[in-house]
Amino acid sequence: MDDQNIISVQNVTKTYKLYEKPSDRVKEAFHPARKRYHTPFNAVNNISLTVKRGDTVGIIGRNGSGKSTLLQIICGILNPNQGKVVVDGRISALLELGAGFNPEFSGRENVYLNASILGLKKKEIDACFDKIVAFADIGNFIEQPVKSYSSGMYVRLAFAVAINVNPDILIVDEALSVGDTLFQSKCYAKFREFQKDGVTILFVTHALDLITRYCNHAYLLEKGSIRASGPAKDVVDEYNRIVVNHSNRALSSGKFPSSSQDDNTFPQKDRAELQWEGLFQVNPKENRYGDRQAEILEAGIFSISGKPVQSLLKGEEYEFKVKVRFNSAVSDPIFSYTVKDVKGFDISGTNTLFEEVKTGDFLENDMLLITFRHTMLLNSGGYLLSFGCAGHVGSEYIVHDRRYDYMTFEVNSLKPSVGFLDMESKISISKI
Repeated sequence: MDDQNIISVQNVTKTYKLYEKPSDRVKEAFHPARKRYHTPFNAVNNISLTVKRGDTVGIIGRNGSGKSTLLQIICGILNPNQGKVVVDGRISALLELGAGFNPEFSGRENVYLNASILGLKKKEIDACFDKIVAFADIGNFIEQPVKSYSSGMYVRLAFAVAINVNPDILIVDEALSVGDTLFQSKCYAKFREFQKDGVTILFVTHALDLITRYCNHAYLLEKGSIRASGPAKDVVDEYNRIVVNHSNRALSSGKFPSSSQDDNTFPQKDRAELQWEGLFQVNPKENRYGDRQAEILEAGIFSISGKPVQSLLKGEEYEFKVKVRFNSAVSDPIFSYTVKDVKGFDISGTNTLFEEVKTGDFLENDMLLITFRHTMLLNSGGYLLSFGCAGHVGSEYIVHDRRYDYMTFEVNSLKPSVGFLDMESKISISKI
């Protein structure tokens, strides 16, 4: 492994034996002809990847895609059936927080036990013990048996141990959102501190906005294999496409085939339907998918006087307009917009379901104009605007047409403020 790479996973496969009933294990073990009663299942299938030193890498995928299995193999908790993993540095893993705690031991004793499992000597644990206790913030309970802890105190202490042992590699599996709001804030601050200090981070979460915000690279797993890799935002877009296509394939009536990587072209419409063509600079590389039962023909931003705009002034009112045509009968469609920053982090958005707007039933060839009107409260900067049309079939949520990153817009402000949003605070000062 070269000096740049800190983790190297080479052709790794992890296979489990699946039995229909427990007795089949015994039959297989003692069958004189070695008859097989199991079905092999590859939780991880011939995966190869490298992680560079100091990178923050996201691993995403649907439930059962192999994410946690892969992390456990990298940590050394599981051994692969094939392939090998090379790790150059100390790993601290936030997998199942507190899994190694002894409930009869005190918090102090469990800190020393867990830190020693992570490879620290007693002198090293002594040096970081006060930091661990301060971070966990459980007071005198550090001297009490862990079995007397609340669930919040338990995971806070486990988290504090894992992140205060000076790791070279931090592995996180859905473990950042523990404890109350103040503790979560400390967790994310520590996460950013690790990034600044050059700690390598592997990060698994279903919160995709965290992947786009914190990760510079990502891998998408599907059925135990790597489906996509690259910049975090691009991989998150591909994940969204997979989730939608999976739902649509399960529910498709066959009239309008589901979109896929190989079949994602919406039919060309009559140019007469496109009244706003040329008024806006639209993203030619938008991420578009859906089952095509409804189609977003075009969309745009307009001032209250009806002027098309892409440079907006904070504090003014604007309308996001969406024109939709139905290619089949659809009941109660949901129309939405989302505003993201340039890194793909969700800033704002809403839909007709959230706003409790009844949309009704529509037939093939019906057309609608949907208008979202609001005061622009975003601070100065560049943003991406996405639109969607979706609905429900039974309990399943399906996408008819989603146009991610459809267009950009700029916001200008006449006064400075901090962050993305101006709360329009009214300030008063009085003597007491």
